[in-house]
Amino acid sequence: MKPSDESIDQLRERVRVLTGEREATKRILEAAVDSLAFPVVVDETFSSDVLLAQAAQKLRSFIKLDALVFYLFTPDGLDFFPAFCDPPERLSFFEEEMIPLVDDGTFAWAVDRNKPVIITARPGKTSAGLEVKERQLLLHSIMSSNRSIGMFMSLLGEDETDILDVSFAFFTVLLGSMASILHNAELYTMIQGLNNELQGKIKRLEESERSLAEAMKAKEVFLANVSHEVRTPLNGIVGMTTLLEETPLDARQRELLGVLKDESGALLRLINDLLDFSKMEAGKLVFEDAPFDLYELWNSVRDSFLPRAVAKNLSFSMTLDESAPRVVSGDSFRIRQVLGNLVGNAVKFTGAGSVEVNGNCLARREESFFFEVTVRDTGIGISTKKKDELFQPFVQGDVSMTRKYGGTGLGLAISKRIVDGMGGRITLESREGEGSLFSFTIPMREVRVPEGPFPQHLREKEAREDMYASASILVVEDNPTNRTVAVALLNLLGLQNIETAENGEEAIEKLSATQYDLVFMDIQMPLLDGLQALAKIRDPSSKVVDHETPVVAMTANALPGERERYIEAGMSDYISKPILAAELRRIVRRFLSEDKRDSRHSDSGRFVLSEANMKSPDSSEIPAFRPAVLLDRMGGDRDLCRQTITLFIEDSAKIVKIISSSVASGNAEESRRMIHALRGASANVEAFALALLAADAEQAAERGDLEEAGRALPKIERAREKFIHAFREFDTPISDTK
Repeated sequence: MKPSDESIDQLRERVRVLTGEREATKRILEAAVDSLAFPVVVDETFSSDVLLAQAAQKLRSFIKLDALVFYLFTPDGLDFFPAFCDPPERLSFFEEEMIPLVDDGTFAWAVDRNKPVIITARPGKTSAGLEVKERQLLLHSIMSSNRSIGMFMSLLGEDETDILDVSFAFFTVLLGSMASILHNAELYTMIQGLNNELQGKIKRLEESERSLAEAMKAKEVFLANVSHEVRTPLNGIVGMTTLLEETPLDARQRELLGVLKDESGALLRLINDLLDFSKMEAGKLVFEDAPFDLYELWNSVRDSFLPRAVAKNLSFSMTLDESAPRVVSGDSFRIRQVLGNLVGNAVKFTGAGSVEVNGNCLARREESFFFEVTVRDTGIGISTKKKDELFQPFVQGDVSMTRKYGGTGLGLAISKRIVDGMGGRITLESREGEGSLFSFTIPMREVRVPEGPFPQHLREKEAREDMYASASILVVEDNPTNRTVAVALLNLLGLQNIETAENGEEAIEKLSATQYDLVFMDIQMPLLDGLQALAKIRDPSSKVVDHETPVVAMTANALPGERERYIEAGMSDYISKPILAAELRRIVRRFLSEDKRDSRHSDSGRFVLSEANMKSPDSSEIPAFRPAVLLDRMGGDRDLCRQTITLFIEDSAKIVKIISSSVASGNAEESRRMIHALRGASANVEAFALALLAADAEQAAERGDLEEAGRALPKIERAREKFIHAFREFDTPISDTK
């Protein structure tokens, strides 16, 4: 049967349609290959306009679109806005179409479907008033993997029936890909914002840390200066009370003198507490590990507080267990400080009854043991509420206590930090109105001593000559006055084998020919300064006989951080000018005692701030000469005082001439060095006002301000003349024989 013409036409039409669909599918697939990937990078250069324009172009390769618009949601999802429209002039059309879609819920419905939704646009009119045919709108949500980004809306340019299903499928895929990029861009922007905020916080934190460091440094300098300004008159008060005690006094005068002595002692303890706490806050508290007589320490604390307890009619006892070793190793100064704080508080806050102190050894293992101290009193006690706060700084039981008993509230806080730093523990048991029981436990180590008499060097000065007789000392100091002071004070300690050098070069020559047990090294010297000389001493390739010989920095630079700088450079220890006999004794005991230890580079030891601080003298009350202080530092040796001052008068005249010449020639470094020498020498003979003026002039020279240094010279010369005059007034009492 032959097919009819109609059948053939139908087949031809069918072939034509299939051919068209095949061509369309081929075109779509080819477009999809190029369209599913977006050539964009999400970084600081990313632009959503560029992405949306690319997406519009790609979408048109799948479906014919007369116009299109991308609506994007705001970050909170509560509103949306047209982000891109093509062509732009059709935006008003889409805005009019959108209003009823939002009102009747079609918009929300289409967002949730995440697939193409085709609706009929509202009838419209041309500019001539003619009706236009119905048009179809395509809606498709812009959905990322976890949320809606926005809505795509377009005006179709072809009939819905002519669009292949594969076109819609790729449409969905492409919008999903675009949504993921937009979502990533949001995350990138958010991360960048957080990162910028974090960088801002880091910058502010760094600025805060710098400000804090500057504030801490300023606080340290301030405390050093205030300490000096308070200690200077306080030392005079304490010294005068000591001298007055040796004079004939009636009962009333002796009573008033006792009050003066107690009050000045309380003020000194307050200052020490503030400085100790500041040092702890800065993390600069270090502990010494040296042998000491535990019995002597215990009895010393007992003898110190017994008179106070007796004066208050208290029963007072301090009992040390017989099993406790006599010679132990540790920081005796800090242990005494904790014990004194606890015993002092017990006596202070106990109005009637008793104070009982006991010391015991626990958990012995060979030389190591724990030393436990308990301090029990029948005083005012502490409430349960306040017990936990009591070890915090500046805390006392209540405000009325501060008014009644005084103090800073730092004693227990300092004691806890000391005990904790030693690896121990401090505790408190108390009931308000019934008394308190404080106890602390710290690790200790017994020091074995040879058979025979107890080693006197731990507590008696009589044996010092035998102990140090063979020791050899080198004092390196360019200033004759300072050399004389150092040698004389060492002589008082029983050291006789002492040599001197005037600069670093001479010191290296002597150290290359002789081995010394101890070297005292000034820092600022001509030819070769102290640190340069130290570098040669420690250099294994140098000709120095003993590269490990203890070298102690001896300088007027006593501000916070100086000691650490010298220790880090390789100094074994540090002693500040003016040189104090007690500090020299500590150094000598540390490096020359019979149980001499290799402590050349340890960070232990304590030092005293220089009397010549950096505050400018602007008061007539500042003394030109302090003979009592000098006499005390010289061990009461009046002849040594006179000899030292006579040498200083000659030496300082030469120094002042050199300074004047250096300033006139514009040599800032030479001026600074010689002014520094004058400052140190002045401090050593207690030419107090002169030392302060030299400190100001030295600062000016360090800044290169020779004009200011030059203006200080007349004041320096006048201060020197006043010192000489004051010395001559006191010459007779100083040179009197005993």
